[in-house]
Amino acid sequence: EPPVRNSGLMGGKFLRRQVQKKPDGSRFGPSDMFVGNQVEFVCHKFLLLHADEFSYRFMENDDKTFPFSNFPRLVTQLMSKVQDIKRYFIAEYSGDGLIDIDQFEECCRHVELNFNRQELITLWRKIDRKSKGKVTFTKVIKLASDVPLHVSFGLSSESTGRRPSCSEV
Repeated sequence: EPPVRNSGLMGGKFLRRQVQKKPDGSRFGPSDMFVGNQVEFVCHKFLLLHADEFSYRFMENDDKTFPFSNFPRLVTQLMSKVQDIKRYFIAEYSGDGLIDIDQFEECCRHVELNFNRQELITLWRKIDRKSKGKVTFTKVIKLASDVPLHVSFGLSSESTGRRPSCSEV
């Protein structure tokens, strides 16, 4: 904004393109930039609320630099609580069969999976591939059960020792 005399507001640039340091003196890196993180620049705190589609894809494709977008790690954590997730939807859930990301977050918190917002978004993007905003809760169970999302529960992988093919379902 251009400076205006006697307006009471500071005019000019807030920041220019340069390396920024954290309050502790270390540099900000790519792994510090994730949805839900609070960063501080020039004594001002910013909460990172969203990212664009390109940024989400970039983070998901480079999960070593962006550990909160590491899908295999997140699914492994989800799989460790699959029985608790099933119990949640049987006993606690009282909806219409469709859940949104906030209800997914509530389910994760209930089964003691304390994912941050970036991790929730990473999982949700895989569950809600069509970006409708709501999915059936069975998709969460399928993901946690390590069953491909496009295959129904026709045959159990536990009973046969292998995953059912699409032609078997």
